[in-house]
Amino acid sequence: MSRTLHVIDQPGVVAEAAVLRLSADAARLATHGDNEQHAWLLFGGEATRDAARAIGLRDEQVCLLPKPTGLHKLLPASLAKPKHLLGQAHRVVCWTEGAAQIASLLGCAHVLRRVQDATLSRLAHRITQQASRDAFGTTQQDRAALRERWGVDAGTRVIVLIGDRFDRINTSDAMMGIALAQEALRAAQPGHADVRLLCHPLTNRRPEASELSGLLSFDCHLIQEEAVAMPWSVLPACDAALCPLPEEAGLSILWANVMGVPVLAPGEVCLPLLDELEHLISTRSRKPGDMADALTQWVSRPSL
Repeated sequence: MSRTLHVIDQPGVVAEAAVLRLSADAARLATHGDNEQHAWLLFGGEATRDAARAIGLRDEQVCLLPKPTGLHKLLPASLAKPKHLLGQAHRVVCWTEGAAQIASLLGCAHVLRRVQDATLSRLAHRITQQASRDAFGTTQQDRAALRERWGVDAGTRVIVLIGDRFDRINTSDAMMGIALAQEALRAAQPGHADVRLLCHPLTNRRPEASELSGLLSFDCHLIQEEAVAMPWSVLPACDAALCPLPEEAGLSILWANVMGVPVLAPGEVCLPLLDELEHLISTRSRKPGDMADALTQWVSRPSL
């Protein structure tokens, strides 16, 4: 008997309508015979259970746990049940960045991300439609409120760092790329608007990135925001998304694409997913200098 556990962290309204249904459709397509079982580990309230029932999931297929207020605030006691469930599964499929981080935090090695499944036309079309509707409902007031919380003005370029596994993203290299781009822009046009990097607090090498930001002689700050784990909630207030590891970026790239946010990703990575992006800004490699060059050209000529 093969057991697959689908994990969705902090579903919220958007994920209940799109990501949850997407995971259920993928499970149906992947099931062949009676020797495969699929279960869902969901973090949320009763509204999440109602959403699962609405798409045809049975209560015995779903384990509902309280919605965490932040991964670093989880108590060891609250990790016991998800750790047991993850340990029982042959495969763990994480559908949100926060879910992948929980699996990593609990030492789960057999984690899959649905990059390829998400690009299947039938599934991608569904999530694209839903995300587009949600993006259309975002007002300028929503964008302004987020940016005010981050302490940035209307002219500042906010670049969000996306990926399924925050612990694998090199935030220090990303920060260096942002810093080099900022310096090039200031040299070409004194008084040019700031460029800021938005990241999840649990990204790899974040302390080094914070230290680098503090050492810079010009204003180039690192913004830390837990909501990056739910990319649909922060993307409307961002100007571009930086994806150094597109092979592990999962659905976060799709969210950026359908919301019209340009994605900077290394051209050295060959993925069908990248070919389908409408707003791809290709960098020569993952190196900070190459990321900075692409970012500088884009800021100078947004039409790129």
